Amino acid sequence: MRRKRRPEEQHQHAFVVCDGVPAFAGMTTLRGSFLVRHVSRVSSFDLLLRLSILFFVLFSSLPARAQFTASASGYLSDMESAMFEKIDGHWTIDNLLHNRLNFKAGYGSHINAAVEVRNRFFYGETIRNFPGYDQMIGLDRGLIDMSWNLISDTSFIMNTAIDRAYIDINYGKFQAILGRQRINWGMNYVWNPNDIFNAYSFFDFDYVERPGSDAIRLQYYFTPSAHLELAAKMNSFNQLSYAGLFRFSLAGYDFQLLGGQLEEKEWVAGGGFSGYIGPVSLNGEITYLQPRRMISHPEPAIIAGGGISYLTPFELNVQLEYLYNQAAENSTLNNFTDFYYRNLSVRDLSFAPHTFFANLSYPFTPLFSGGLAAMFFPKLNGFFAGPSLDLSLRNNLDLSLIVQHFAIELQSGSVQKATLGFLRVKWSF
Repeated sequence: MRRKRRPEEQHQHAFVVCDGVPAFAGMTTLRGSFLVRHVSRVSSFDLLLRLSILFFVLFSSLPARAQFTASASGYLSDMESAMFEKIDGHWTIDNLLHNRLNFKAGYGSHINAAVEVRNRFFYGETIRNFPGYDQMIGLDRGLIDMSWNLISDTSFIMNTAIDRAYIDINYGKFQAILGRQRINWGMNYVWNPNDIFNAYSFFDFDYVERPGSDAIRLQYYFTPSAHLELAAKMNSFNQLSYAGLFRFSLAGYDFQLLGGQLEEKEWVAGGGFSGYIGPVSLNGEITYLQPRRMISHPEPAIIAGGGISYLTPFELNVQLEYLYNQAAENSTLNNFTDFYYRNLSVRDLSFAPHTFFANLSYPFTPLFSGGLAAMFFPKLNGFFAGPSLDLSLRNNLDLSLIVQHFAIELQSGSVQKATLGFLRVKWSF
C-alpha cells in the first residue's frame, strides 16, 4: 500500500523566512545566525567543474545508441503582500515577482539529471525598513553557495538561486542521487519530525518545492513496498549529517524506521507510519534526539506528532494534527520576529511543547475552492488563523488570496498580533 502524500501546494506557511513576507512593524535587526557564511564552502566554479567531470565520465560509458531526452517547465507569479498590527494602523506593502525554471534531461533509461532555478525580484517597504534583509534573501545553507543577489538596493533585490542540481542513476533495484536534492522522509501533513534533512516551513506557501540539501542518497528496493535508504549531507558550516531509513508495508500500513547523526552534534532515531481505517487516513511520526556531548548542547528530546484526514461524502476535507515537542518545554519568545523568522530544524519545529492544528477545505466549484486552517499554542496563549481562496482562471493561470493572522503572548506578558495578506497570480508553463 502506498502512503498518502501531502498535496503539491497548500496555502499555509512556518517559523522560517517566507518569500515576499513584509517585515513586522518595529523589526529593525536581523538575527546573526542568518548572516553567517562559512569561508571554506565550495565555490560555484568548483561545483560546475566537478559536475562536468562527473557528466563526462557517466555519459562516455553509456551505449552510443541510448536516447537523449530533455524537458523544461516552470511558472511565473506576481504576489502583492501587506502586513499590519491593526487594520486602521500602518500597513507594510511589498511585492514579489517569482519565476521558477525546471530543466530535466535523461540519457537512456538509467541516468537522469535536473537543474532547477528560482529567480525572485523583491521590492517594497520591508527592504528599506529591515536592515540585513538582502543578506537573508541571499543566504544559502548548503555546502555549495548557489544563491546570488544580482541586484540589491535600498528598495529592491533581485536574487537567483539553484535549489536542485542532481544526477539520478538507477539500475534494477538500485538508485543513487548525487547533488542538491529534496530528501523527504516525512509522513505527516504539517509537522514532520522524521524529515531530518529538510525541515520545511508550513507557512511558506509560495515555496511548494521546499529547500534542497547538498547530499548523496542511495536506495535499494527489495520489493515494490520495501526499500532501504542511506543519505548524507553537508551544510554551510561543513557539518555532516547522515542517516539510514528502512520503509516497508505490513497489514495494510506503511512503516518506516530511521537512525543517524545530525550536524555532528546529536544522534537521531525515529519512525513513522501511515494508512487507513475505512475512509479515515492516519499518520504519525516520532523522533528522539540525543546530544553526542552534554556540555553546551541541548537536552535529549522527543518530538512526536500524528494526524487524521477525512474526506466527507459532500467533498469537505477535514484534517486534524497534533505535535509534541519536548525541546520546546523551556523555550522563550521575546518578539514576533523570533516566532516567524526562526531558523527551522527538527528540534525547533515549534515554540510550544503542545501545538494543535485543524484544517477545512472545500471545492465550491471545479474552478473555485477555499480553505480555513487554524493552530492553537496553549503555552503561548495564542493562535493562528489562515483562510484562503483559489480561483482557476484558465488551465495554467490561477488567482489566490491568502491571509495569516497571529496572536501570541510574549515572554514579557504582552500580546502580539499580526495580520498578513497575500494576493497572487500564478502562470504555469
